Amino acid sequence: MKSILFAISMAVLMLGCGREPAVAIPELGDRVLTVDEFVARPDLRNKVSALCRNDPGRMGATPNCVNVRRADHIASMGTADKLRLDLTR
Repeated sequence: MKSILFAISMAVLMLGCGREPAVAIPELGDRVLTVDEFVARPDLRNKVSALCRNDPGRMGATPNCVNVRRADHIASMGTADKLRLDLTR
């Protein structure tokens, strides 16, 4: 009987040990932006990206952080067009 009570009390205690809820991004509230929306708004993308990088434990897996990482990747791909590789040596 004691082992059953112990198991039940441990289960109840463990229910309270869940992860903290993710912090909402003030500018977005509960809204989730798409990758295209983040690409189109670099000012907001930079702000959200900084928030996600600053707290990856709570924010990293949220939909907005996933989308902003992809948007950062897409936006950064356009900067390589001016690089030249000289293979004549």
